[in-house]
Amino acid sequence: MGEFEGKVAIVTGGAMGIGRATIERLCREGATCVIVDKNEEAAKKYEEELKAKGYKAKAVATDVSDVNDIKKMVDTAIKEFGKVDILVNCAGVNVRKEVLDYTEQDWDFMIDINLKGTFFTCLEVGKHMKERGQGSIVNISSIQGEEVLPERAIYAASKGGVKQLTKAFAVELAPYGVRVNCISPAFVETPMVERVLADDKWRNIILSRTPLKRLGKVEEIAEAIAFLASEKASYITGSNMMVDGGWTAG
Repeated sequence: MGEFEGKVAIVTGGAMGIGRATIERLCREGATCVIVDKNEEAAKKYEEELKAKGYKAKAVATDVSDVNDIKKMVDTAIKEFGKVDILVNCAGVNVRKEVLDYTEQDWDFMIDINLKGTFFTCLEVGKHMKERGQGSIVNISSIQGEEVLPERAIYAASKGGVKQLTKAFAVELAPYGVRVNCISPAFVETPMVERVLADDKWRNIILSRTPLKRLGKVEEIAEAIAFLASEKASYITGSNMMVDGGWTAG
């Protein structure tokens, strides 16, 4: 039996990047995964790929900036599978501009998905986990929640918020057997980062600031997520795990 046999996991931003790799990792160990993504076509295509491998998965198109959409998604998962054991919040966006060039629309776009979406998905799934008396939630923050590079002011604010709301949920849900942690990656090989690396200036900054002298891989982040979601981390809650190639240490 796999480590997550019989477990049901919701993963937001599940059709690509870290979310996609996390679903593959959990499915490989027996989990049933709900692929939550705004891109319905990509989510359904990934569901088909997973089922072709013999894995259990269901795509649920969801805009995590819409609380009603989140509620419907959670209800769908519970009706379909009877429970939710694991929640992983990977959905995230970034708009890079100099701080004085940002607009209200930029703020709303990033905060609504990165922070509001994470908060209310934790809230809706947390209600269910509280009733069951068990569960594990893993949020994705960022090294930008610790320190801020230029052209990332709003993204950094949103990810710093994710780190703090993780602690809040961890403290308040601990009496009900629910653990809540977050992971702060540095720069990882994802479609979002590919655009940054196309700029030689930023490629040089990133590699020079990373002691391991390379980007992270989505599979490496997925391994850290799987650990925090598992019983191996049964005494860990409210933590922020740096998976950053030594960035913050250096």
